[in-house]
Amino acid sequence: MICQSCGENEANIEIRHEFNGQTFSVFLCKACAEAQSMAYMEEQVTENNIDFLSLLQKTPENDIALLECEYCGMSLQAVMESSKLGCEHCYERFDGKLMQMIERAQNGNKGHVGKVPLAERDVLAGKQQLSVLQDRITLLVAEEAFEEAAVVRDQIRALKEDGAGLDEE
Repeated sequence: MICQSCGENEANIEIRHEFNGQTFSVFLCKACAEAQSMAYMEEQVTENNIDFLSLLQKTPENDIALLECEYCGMSLQAVMESSKLGCEHCYERFDGKLMQMIERAQNGNKGHVGKVPLAERDVLAGKQQLSVLQDRITLLVAEEAFEEAAVVRDQIRALKEDGAGLDEE
């Protein structure tokens, strides 16, 4: 197989990339693989230098070691290391930073994107649809679009009647 980078030499190295749950392979010759490795290392050094500069410019609000919950004393650093919060007030105290951590852990998604048991999929889908319809009806009533709101109301009723496990909220 020919190197996919230079198109000249025999490819003897396979590099696998995972992106959005899919795996892609790139076949490279030794020279191109070394060149990419050096470029990656230079990028890491540059990023580390930027990180070092940002450490020098830290303010107490941005310094994760200094951020603490006033109620339980848990620091943001401890939350990041343990992936556990100290109390219910930690959600408010670390709100912005927690969302960044969640988005990073879930590839930019703010909501849960993990696996759902098969038995719960239909119930979860029904709850999500119910939530969307409830938001829609609130908006329609605020806009005084009562005819459309009545249609959405009927959809909500039908969903609640059909949906096993959908609790009245």
